[in-house]
Amino acid sequence: MSTANRFNLVRAAAAVVMMVAAVPSLAQDAETVLVDLPSAGRLAAVGAELASVLESQGMRTLQPVAGQLPEPLPPRVVTDGDSIRDPQRQQVLRQFIEEGGGLVLIIDRSRRHIAQANGFVKPLGLQISPVASSLDPVEFYATPLASALAMPDVGSLRMTITGQVTVPIARQGDNLVCAATSWGQGGVILLPAPLVLADRPGLELLTRCIRWSDKLPELASYAPEVHVAGPAEAGLDVPTGRTDLPRESRDFADAILYDCQATKDQWPQITGVVVQALQESGLPIRALAVAGRDDPLVEALYSWPELVVLGTWRQYSVPEQAALYQYVAAGGSLLALAHVHTDRQIRLVYLSEVLIRFGALCSLGRSGGSAQATGGPVRQLGDIPGGVRVSGRRVKPLITVGSRSHLAAGYVEFESGRLAVMDAGPLLKNAGYRLQLSQRVLPWLMPAE
Repeated sequence: MSTANRFNLVRAAAAVVMMVAAVPSLAQDAETVLVDLPSAGRLAAVGAELASVLESQGMRTLQPVAGQLPEPLPPRVVTDGDSIRDPQRQQVLRQFIEEGGGLVLIIDRSRRHIAQANGFVKPLGLQISPVASSLDPVEFYATPLASALAMPDVGSLRMTITGQVTVPIARQGDNLVCAATSWGQGGVILLPAPLVLADRPGLELLTRCIRWSDKLPELASYAPEVHVAGPAEAGLDVPTGRTDLPRESRDFADAILYDCQATKDQWPQITGVVVQALQESGLPIRALAVAGRDDPLVEALYSWPELVVLGTWRQYSVPEQAALYQYVAAGGSLLALAHVHTDRQIRLVYLSEVLIRFGALCSLGRSGGSAQATGGPVRQLGDIPGGVRVSGRRVKPLITVGSRSHLAAGYVEFESGRLAVMDAGPLLKNAGYRLQLSQRVLPWLMPAE
């Protein structure tokens, strides 16, 4: 073969190689997304609609074949918690992220699914924790991902994300509910399933998360700096709800009388928090038996409890109100905890009928905002949601909220006794607020001998 012919053959072969290189593998195409979602249920419907939306935007979609991930994976993957149960699959996806891939992980809010997701994200420096229900709306942080996004109409997401967060995306009250982190050369976005299922706004949010999933360093440059509290700060270890305190009708000597057996308005969870704080006193805690009895507090107060705790749950008779007045005036200690939803506001009236004798009052309408304590171990408590406002001519401030300094908690020194009144709602969300109860309010109400 002549030199010229050999040269032409080499040139032709090189052209073929260049043409092959110029046609990328479908799995390696930068505009390809692997949609690894369930084949049945609501997320399956989302997956079908998502494929249509992505393809209308010029992106290709893949699905696993016979449940197997393609090799190599495309630059972006969207999946859910049930799809990552297999340890080998988790390892493949972590390596995919480390090498530059972008993963969107959709998380259901059940405790099982949260625990399942944590098995995957904890090695990446994140943790998802269940929290008490929230009445706050979901709000987006100001990033290009969420720019001009419609607010999804969802209820309480009952979760919070902590750890090495690179980009905060959405919050609900004090809880970070949607966030991303970089890991290796790639990253992962955690997205609660209820947000995805919120019709068109949810689909748009999911689409944007997919588009940004492999560009998290760029997105992080726009993200606001937020303090993502660790478990000790954010109060992730909220005790399990309680309605199981031992019942007693008359013997509360050297004990704490707890008079709130409400089962709605998050009261079992609030009771769990309060009981945990009360246990530090070392005193037995007994619930007042009220069923089938008239004026149950009157007889119970004869035994002189070390502390009486009232909640917003029942109406107190005139004899009971008089007995509480005499108990406090003679040197007793009373903790009043207020928390209701608007459709049960009458329960605040019941509690205020007791408190007004001491120059205190509870009402709804306190706005949320930055909370400050007037003393104690932590002064700046961060933002707390709106709720119950404590007021009254005798009330001195314990915790103030917002620029107008409305009280979320206050105290009264009444003759020989002591009274503290607190909005109980923030106990479920704010660790600093709980410290005010356990390390300031309760020691003041029950001073050491």
